[in-house]
Amino acid sequence: MNLFEVGKEYELRKTIRILVYPNITFLKDLEKDSYIQVIKKQIKLLNEIRDDLWFYLILPKPVPSLTFPNVTQYYTNFETHPPTMRVNFTVQEIKKIVHSGLDFDLVMSHLPEHTHQLTATLSNLTHHVPFVFGYCHWWDFKVVTTWPGDSFRQNIIGLLKYDRCYLNTQYQKNMVLEESKEIFNDRTIKQLDEILTVQHLGVDENDIADVINETPEKIIVFNHRPETYKHFNQFISLTDTLYKKRQDFKVWVPLLDKPNRDYVITDKGDKTFYYNMLKKCCVGFSPKQTYGGWSVATTDGLMNGCPYIMYDDLYYRELNSDADFFKSNDEAIVLLEKYLDDSNYRNEKSKSGLETIKNKLIYKNEMIKMSDYIDDIVKNLKIMGNTEKLFDIVEYIRKNKTVTKQDMVNYLGWGRGIKWSPYRRAILKHPNIFDTMSEYPNYVWKE
Repeated sequence: MNLFEVGKEYELRKTIRILVYPNITFLKDLEKDSYIQVIKKQIKLLNEIRDDLWFYLILPKPVPSLTFPNVTQYYTNFETHPPTMRVNFTVQEIKKIVHSGLDFDLVMSHLPEHTHQLTATLSNLTHHVPFVFGYCHWWDFKVVTTWPGDSFRQNIIGLLKYDRCYLNTQYQKNMVLEESKEIFNDRTIKQLDEILTVQHLGVDENDIADVINETPEKIIVFNHRPETYKHFNQFISLTDTLYKKRQDFKVWVPLLDKPNRDYVITDKGDKTFYYNMLKKCCVGFSPKQTYGGWSVATTDGLMNGCPYIMYDDLYYRELNSDADFFKSNDEAIVLLEKYLDDSNYRNEKSKSGLETIKNKLIYKNEMIKMSDYIDDIVKNLKIMGNTEKLFDIVEYIRKNKTVTKQDMVNYLGWGRGIKWSPYRRAILKHPNIFDTMSEYPNYVWKE
């Protein structure tokens, strides 16, 4: 679709076009899928920082919350059960999306297991040669997978195609490197160390409470998924012990389908309800995690003034080093009682947690770093030198004033054998040539 077809003027930019490859595991309700929540927040914040990015999102079906003015959604079938999803890459479906009428400067892959196949498809079957960066939401560590055929090796092979891959915590990075040492040589481990970059999932500044609730109800919140890898059963065993001693508290588990104890409540609602309930809670519980990931549940509570006691390990000390930590159930029970009984102490920890969020965990600050990185990686893309063919292309754009990408391909008579990306970078360096902020690239001459 070009300027003349739509009859409107698009904003002109030195547009950077990013193909985003997903990691979707919750097809039943895409808006609650962790990948959808992350990419939505990333695009929103990057759009606040800059106005030259166009995103192509590959999805199983429309996602209303991802309807941004600089986003195109493409739909294809997906496996979403993790063990099968990670080994199922459909070349024919991807070929339909990455056709010659589009441009891709970068690939942002959220699924390393498919990144080798994706880059091979782009290299072998198209004229696109983008750089790859991205994010990994899950690692098939042998200590956490509950299925026999894990994809850890495939994950690492794909990861080696990245220029940079963000992950949740330093603890996770350490786990990746340690498990990789059992398979790969020292040179590969060094390469992985350089690729893996910790990016803490911070919060939206607008969501942070202004003040704490100094008179909370005696509610202990477990707002993590009530699953084995979050040690939910161990938590309930702990609160059972506490309930035998005293019955003046409730436990709120919003992600549990229905209460499993008389003292457990599972009240549910929208985002506003959820945040208001967190403000009412006296204390939160951050359990041991075999996986060692970032705890969005904990940051949700802290930013609403609910302090958390945390299992004593690096992934929580990265989050809030000033928290109270426990190693055993007995230590956790002592801490929970202190928060339930000593309102002054609880409120001091509430204020401390809120300040940590404000000072260290504003997600937009991480996105500013990512924005700078995008600029750096684009500068490193291969660029065509001053050749006769490049001069011919520039003259073609100058004479025609507006040229669609497909016009250009037809004029040049190029197929996949000649890579277009270095020419794109060269012509966009020209002071008079711009791309449009639209789904389809249009090369526009502007005096």
